[in-house]
Amino acid sequence: MKIYIQTDIEGVAGFFSFEDRDTQTLENFHHRQRMYRLLTGEVSAAVKGAKDAGADTIYVNDNHGSAYNILFEELEGGCEILHGRGGHSPEWLTELKQGWDAMVLVGMHAMGGELGAVCPHSKWEVNGGRIYMSEASMAMALAGDLGIPAVFVSGDQVITGEVKEKNPDIVTGVVKHSYGPNFCRSVLPARAQEIIREGVRKGIEGRRKIKPYVIKGPVNLNLLDAPGHIPPLEPVLKKPVKGKNITEVFEKALVKFPWAHYGKTKMDWYRYPSNLSGKKPK
Repeated sequence: MKIYIQTDIEGVAGFFSFEDRDTQTLENFHHRQRMYRLLTGEVSAAVKGAKDAGADTIYVNDNHGSAYNILFEELEGGCEILHGRGGHSPEWLTELKQGWDAMVLVGMHAMGGELGAVCPHSKWEVNGGRIYMSEASMAMALAGDLGIPAVFVSGDQVITGEVKEKNPDIVTGVVKHSYGPNFCRSVLPARAQEIIREGVRKGIEGRRKIKPYVIKGPVNLNLLDAPGHIPPLEPVLKKPVKGKNITEVFEKALVKFPWAHYGKTKMDWYRYPSNLSGKKPK
């Protein structure tokens, strides 16, 4: 049995504010390492739950920010991890199209504009606002196009509530209660890991009763967000992308973002020996 684990970090118990990637202090370094350990613990719990349910092939997609957050040398054995440099993978959900029995979502956050949730951002607008989707429900829909059910999601009460509303049969694991964008009440790491391990096992064992989440086409799509993630939200693309299904429009939209390098194999210019002169190649 093959299980695909999609991960983020803002939904992890103990995480309450966006990480500071610019401040070069010892305190900031150790804080980020703490958050990576908390994430690694929750992902390990998901791997354990998948193995408890009989999975023999488990891929973990390290999909937050830098795409190199999970301390993989500390990760539970029996899985393989997809990681590297953020935005430089072949696609957002690398290897998903190879076929899986179920998807698991760990550390998910609420969509942009949900000010009762920790670190809300990224709000996908479908068909002019008929549906709004978070990164979690977008992953669920992309899996749904392939006939793959998303069977478990963890995070705060806002994101688990959104996903549950879209797919009532999914198993949820609430590991913290958010009071706002930067404040929450978290269960302790050991308890969060128990919730996730048990929820993943339960979700996978009941996967045949959980329908894949499918967005009926045709679809037009845009991403709403705000500079610094502070509302009001604005369209990221000048005009929506249109296509026959959610997968087609998502892939078209993703490559239009200035930070996206999906599928490109060109190395950084300064890594070429011929560029030791410091001149950028054409």
